[in-house]
Amino acid sequence: MKKLLFMACLSYLLTGCTHVIFGAVLPELLAHYGRSYSDGGLLVFLQFGGFLLGVLSMPALSRRISRRNTLTSAFGLLFLAMVCIVLLPPWPLAVALTFLAGVAFGLVEASISTFVLMAAKDQQAMAFSKLEVFFGLGALIMPLVSSILIANDLWKYGFMLLGLSALVTGFVWSKISLGEHDELLAHRADRSKQAVKPPSLTRSSLTFLVLFMIVFFLYVGMENTIVNFLPSIFIDHLHVSSSVSTLAVTAYWLAMVIGRVFAGVLAEKFTYFRYLIISFSAGLITVLLWLFSSELWSSFAVVLLLGLFMSGMYAVALIYANQLLPGRTEQVTSTLIAAGGLGGSVIPLGVGWGMDHIQVGVSIWFVLIGMGLVLGIILYSRKSNTQAQVSTSHS
Repeated sequence: MKKLLFMACLSYLLTGCTHVIFGAVLPELLAHYGRSYSDGGLLVFLQFGGFLLGVLSMPALSRRISRRNTLTSAFGLLFLAMVCIVLLPPWPLAVALTFLAGVAFGLVEASISTFVLMAAKDQQAMAFSKLEVFFGLGALIMPLVSSILIANDLWKYGFMLLGLSALVTGFVWSKISLGEHDELLAHRADRSKQAVKPPSLTRSSLTFLVLFMIVFFLYVGMENTIVNFLPSIFIDHLHVSSSVSTLAVTAYWLAMVIGRVFAGVLAEKFTYFRYLIISFSAGLITVLLWLFSSELWSSFAVVLLLGLFMSGMYAVALIYANQLLPGRTEQVTSTLIAAGGLGGSVIPLGVGWGMDHIQVGVSIWFVLIGMGLVLGIILYSRKSNTQAQVSTSHS
């Protein structure tokens, strides 16, 4: 299990870097091509479109060519996309390569998360929280690396760094032996036999899945809103410099990484349902305090608290949903990650429009309303799912 977690964490570190690389070098990329920020928005949107396609196609690919080959192919695709982007091809091709990169890391993220959930069994929360820690580290490290490369006019080589890392990681996945987990990694559907269908969804189970799709849609939308618009909020409300406002994002990711170190242990101790209720309730209160924060120190305190409270929400919600819908880990995991990816691309577009046409504070109000809605959904889903207490001992 240690070797599996090491490789999974390494892969998640790479996906964390890939998630933020385009945003980190976006001004330089747009300046090179002579494009506007609306073109940059299209680039990010298509990246998430590719991510959705990768996530949704993962279960079918895993059954057809095995999980190992799916992972190896995904890393190869990521290598190809990143190395071609380094060459700074014509804009239409660059956009297509961005979409291709999104497909690749969507496949990787969905494959790794599903594999770890299936292999970890009774230690799912602790195992998945480690993945989230490394994802956060990647999202934290890549902007710092990019800033160094930008300062030396070498920004495009950040893509080369990720491409070579993907190549090496994919090669290791193709050769590595994980002992007792090798059969699970190499498994694919037997085409000569009728596929074993997962248990059919009851009305209550389908309702629960739809509700949690909304939870993931809203959560990832909130997280992306915070990450993308924190500097603008600080500049507009506190009138600080760009350099100071950018530190708010660093503070948020630091708090997320620290919180994820302890999220798994706390979730196992409190039970998954209670952990989610406490986290979203605390997050709701923190955002309420944010509305009345007019000092720099208190705003940074709010950002740090918000990062801590939000750190384990995604991983624990994913595990909680899988435990209440047993027997369909691949389908549930890919569906919920896809719902999150959709929210992460669509919601920031809407919030950005609101910030342009109404006021910057719209972003804070959205996070407040989103926290309240998710808290209400989780409470309601607990009551509506009649199998909750039977299907999991963690509820």
